[in-house]
Amino acid sequence: MTTDTSWPNFEKTPIYQSFFENHDSYERYHVYLIGVRLKKDSKQKGSGSKADRKSFGIAPKISTAGCFSIKSAVDPTCDCYAVIETFGDDTGSTDYFPVGKEKFATIKDTPLPAWDAKAVLIGKKEGTQGLRLTISDENRGADEVLFSTEIKRSDLPEAGEFGSLEEKELVLPGEEGTRMEDVEVCLRIKVSDGASRVVTKEDTEKQYENTDDMSYVEKVIEDESGKPQDNALLQCWQHSSPSKAVLWVLGRNDCFMHMHVATKLFFEKGYDVYVLNYKMNGHCRKKGWVSDPHYNSHCFSGNFNVYIHDIEQSLKMIKEHHNYETTLGYAHSTGGPILVNYLMHRGDDAFDGFVFNSPFLLAQTLAEFALKNSMVARKLFNSYNDTKIGVATTPEELKDTPVTYLGTEVVVSSWSARIWSMHYFDWATRPLYKVPATLGFAQGVTKVHINLKKVFDNKDTVTTKPFLVITARADDTLDCKGTVSRADWIGPARTEVELNDATHDIFLSNDKDDTDMAVDMVKVWMKNKGFN
Repeated sequence: MTTDTSWPNFEKTPIYQSFFENHDSYERYHVYLIGVRLKKDSKQKGSGSKADRKSFGIAPKISTAGCFSIKSAVDPTCDCYAVIETFGDDTGSTDYFPVGKEKFATIKDTPLPAWDAKAVLIGKKEGTQGLRLTISDENRGADEVLFSTEIKRSDLPEAGEFGSLEEKELVLPGEEGTRMEDVEVCLRIKVSDGASRVVTKEDTEKQYENTDDMSYVEKVIEDESGKPQDNALLQCWQHSSPSKAVLWVLGRNDCFMHMHVATKLFFEKGYDVYVLNYKMNGHCRKKGWVSDPHYNSHCFSGNFNVYIHDIEQSLKMIKEHHNYETTLGYAHSTGGPILVNYLMHRGDDAFDGFVFNSPFLLAQTLAEFALKNSMVARKLFNSYNDTKIGVATTPEELKDTPVTYLGTEVVVSSWSARIWSMHYFDWATRPLYKVPATLGFAQGVTKVHINLKKVFDNKDTVTTKPFLVITARADDTLDCKGTVSRADWIGPARTEVELNDATHDIFLSNDKDDTDMAVDMVKVWMKNKGFN
């Protein structure tokens, strides 16, 4: 099969063309929104107790009669959310490509919201005049703007390279005569140059080159069906004198773009690294095995048992190459249930331990939908598992110039674009467009979750080998609490690390310092368990 999987033509969509083809003309604003606090000279008083907190901060003012107004009595506290965005003549951010805008979560029932959250915004160097911060209260029917200010670009740090970024703290006072007059907003900002990346294009291309000590090989794992769509690919980085190995299982719509992680955790410790691009994922699209871009990571059978073959063959190839002293399993996101499903069916004899990076262990909205509505879906759709959920439509602004890829209209993802901005990857190996989930994928995940619960209910274990589950409260894809709680279901020899600011893939965070911290945490665990 020959399929052109190269980048689409962006000539008729200048917003995208500028972003992806002239990225050095952009810069990133790394925002750490701390929250709202009382001014030092505030006349409000309070002990800080839960009851007393309702009488200060952004809470409605006390009237001259010494009591709350009727409106205040109904709604004594706030449900605040914050929006920060770039502004200027030409920032490179639009409603349909909001790389320069972030909405922070609503903090319920508090007069002093503390977000303690990070985000990265991207804007053109020449066209961005600054950042606009707005705080609103959605607790009063129509949202009420409590605070709005513009931070001039000249008041922000100079753009720098990762590793030497200047961080500036800003304290923005509330306006007199408003509900914010006794409080101030605190945040910190760093600015990185668009030309500076954690993973560069050159890094990505260089990882496929052989060196004096290490070779790169790709091995095709053919399925007994004989269909190209059922092929998998094993990427192999092999040393001349290895002692250890790791099988790296990708997440959904993922690719290996983690040389900055593999070098510190594995290559420097004598590990060979084997990356499994299971069916319809990662490099499979670049190989021409994925004909519909919306089926990236799709599971046609609706059963993750189809990936058991991919892992079995990978382990066979690993064993044939070398008799390693230690073999670890690594999995991110959906790679978690894929690897756990293998362990439930085949056991853990091939491995000595595991690292799970934000594994998808809890049946959340999408999977629950597939489970609850499976019978309805079978009646409504002839090709049940192939049904796409939530296909993105071309924005109205681009209806005459849609982005077409592999003969299908696709919509560029600002979420993926932000990752690409800091960690370069090839369009053909990881989607930069919005990929709908499919019922086949959702069914596959749900079945693994059901079987994992059965193991737990039967007081059995998936593995007795040591394993690490590392995730973050700032996970923008899965629920951190659910991830940590389900770690208990895998086995007793668990270590759980809950970071604060890292993103869903803890190794591709918006702040390089958070990525470095995640790597260090895993290194400590590996040393503790004798996997160094």
